[in-house]
Amino acid sequence: MRKGLLAVSVVAALFSSVVALAEEDLNAIFKKVNDFVAAKNYSKALEELGWARKAIEKLHSNKLHDFFPDELNGYRGEKIESSAALGFTNIERTYRKGSSEVKISLVGGSGGGPADGLGGLAALGKMAAMMGGQPGMDTMRIQGRTATLTEGDMDAGSDLTVFLDSGSMLKIEALAGASSSNLKEFADALKINDLDTYLRGMS
Repeated sequence: MRKGLLAVSVVAALFSSVVALAEEDLNAIFKKVNDFVAAKNYSKALEELGWARKAIEKLHSNKLHDFFPDELNGYRGEKIESSAALGFTNIERTYRKGSSEVKISLVGGSGGGPADGLGGLAALGKMAAMMGGQPGMDTMRIQGRTATLTEGDMDAGSDLTVFLDSGSMLKIEALAGASSSNLKEFADALKINDLDTYLRGMS
């Protein structure tokens, strides 16, 4: 038991060190930006701002990982896959329990830039859901957000999409051996309100 606690403490300390290092790097980058601006070297200042954005996107991605717990409804999460480009963030994690698999994906969430267009897509998806959607699609509310459920069979095919107020979309898919009711249970277990609040810049 002590070994387990020691391991957790070491991991926590390493994570804190990584975050602190990232913050120090950002401070150094912004200092360079100010120095270049003072010297009227705006080209280099813009270059440094690009590096600052990359560093902040990494911190943002790590923060989003907190909303994908290691265990959910008795399912164990596999390695989180994430990417960020052109203002878009895509994060997904597959959860397994025996032969049953469920994948949770978050699309959007970087804020600003081209990602604003995704907010438009999410709004269109929400509007379509409210107007009745497509055959085989059910519209509902999940933690106060509009969601659509497309039914598949027990082997695969069902997916639940939650349209967040921030403009991002959270998708829960049954890859194998999971039913539509399992997807609703997964959605209810996620901290969707906290996630949406963070993505809206209100946390």
